Amino acid sequence: MSDEKPKWNMERVRQEIYDARTKIFVVTKVLETGSLKPDEYPEWVLVIKPLLREIEENVAKLKSLLGEEVPAGEA
Repeated sequence: MSDEKPKWNMERVRQEIYDARTKIFVVTKVLETGSLKPDEYPEWVLVIKPLLREIEENVAKLKSLLGEEVPAGEA
């Protein structure tokens, strides 16, 4: 049995987006509940802040690729 991932197609893109969306939602809800306090885990904050910057950058790229207007400063 092969461990190879399937080739990229729109179905795989949809599944990857769904998985990423779910993970971001879960992290957000965990932080909203207050059960974990970011200031008690500074090493975690060091991981999440660069991730958030990358998400913002990639949102602008995706908007551009989808033909949406990207406001100045987001590109």
